[in-house]
Amino acid sequence: MNKKTISIFFLYLLFGLSLTLNAQTPGTSSDPLVTKSYLDFAAKLRSVEVKSGTTVNAETGALIIVMSGQLKLELKKGGFVIDLTNGRKLGSNTTLQVFHLIMVPNGSLCSFKARKDSSLMAMGISDDAE
Repeated sequence: MNKKTISIFFLYLLFGLSLTLNAQTPGTSSDPLVTKSYLDFAAKLRSVEVKSGTTVNAETGALIIVMSGQLKLELKKGGFVIDLTNGRKLGSNTTLQVFHLIMVPNGSLCSFKARKDSSLMAMGISDDAE
């Protein structure tokens, strides 16, 4: 090998070594395993128990996942809510499916009436019973 080839080889070797040494360590503040914004979002979700016959009001941007029981959608304003799991619009008097993520879009005001005792993971709701 000539001197030029050996020099280029060593430059590549040093460059690769410097990249390896300067790489971020997983799990540190510079390279977190979970982002703070995700944790902030997840902290807003709360578990809610809704007794049969109770109504839960939802504001714009609310997210709801029915974990058990049965909820019926009652629209007050706007034409629909969105079932993000199926990618479909849901109209009034629709029974929500268990384990589907439901979002209330801008311009919609709605409530959910429990037909059976229900358990939810929710953000952006108020329970009349609370």
